[in-house]
Amino acid sequence: MNSTMHWLSTAFDGIVAFIPSLFAGLVILAVGYLLAKVLASVTRALLTRIGYDRFLAKIGVIDSAESHAGSQWTGTAVLVVVMLAAVMQAARAWNLQMVADGVSAIIGYIPNLIGAAAIFAAALYFGDWVRGRIRHAEGPAQDQRPLVASAVRAAVLTMGAFMALRELQIAPEIVTIAFTVTLAAIALAAALAFGLGSRNVAGHVTQQWYERQAANGHGAAKEAPPGTTTWPGPGRP
Repeated sequence: MNSTMHWLSTAFDGIVAFIPSLFAGLVILAVGYLLAKVLASVTRALLTRIGYDRFLAKIGVIDSAESHAGSQWTGTAVLVVVMLAAVMQAARAWNLQMVADGVSAIIGYIPNLIGAAAIFAAALYFGDWVRGRIRHAEGPAQDQRPLVASAVRAAVLTMGAFMALRELQIAPEIVTIAFTVTLAAIALAAALAFGLGSRNVAGHVTQQWYERQAANGHGAAKEAPPGTTTWPGPGRP
């Protein structure tokens, strides 16, 4: 009986002692939620004003018909980040250190996500810019411009994707090896395509050079005065 009363007394004392921490954690969550809502609304309004959605539609991330999709997503992301910070502080107030450490690790990974998104967005923008310049460039090979422009854009996006994966720290060794192999494959494919596609042109240029050299050597032999030693020209015994 005494042990039971002691256990009940200890449990009651623990509950009473935890009540301030409980209220502190609830207050942190409430304030964090209000702050998250305000920051999300401000973020959406600011991004809409500076043309953030038009930029995302230009690089092909969102559909142009969805006028404010990018701002809405980014505002929601801000709300989630602030709420994660509030949950981390509330967990520390409640002495839930493992939960706080897990949420802290998630928050610490967010800069990598932002960096990867920025890198891939820059690759999208640069790839579209290069493709547009190639398509509107003046010069020969009009029929090959769309193919070349798409190939260059694909190469830029591939490099951007590998850089984004490296920023995300997803198996860096495997990503590095895959990037090296991909670059080698692109270089080999380009070399083979150029060599096979230019084989007839190279043969034609070489034939013209040979015939011109042979004609120059034959003319020199005919115009040489009697008694003059003439060296044999290319292709002559």
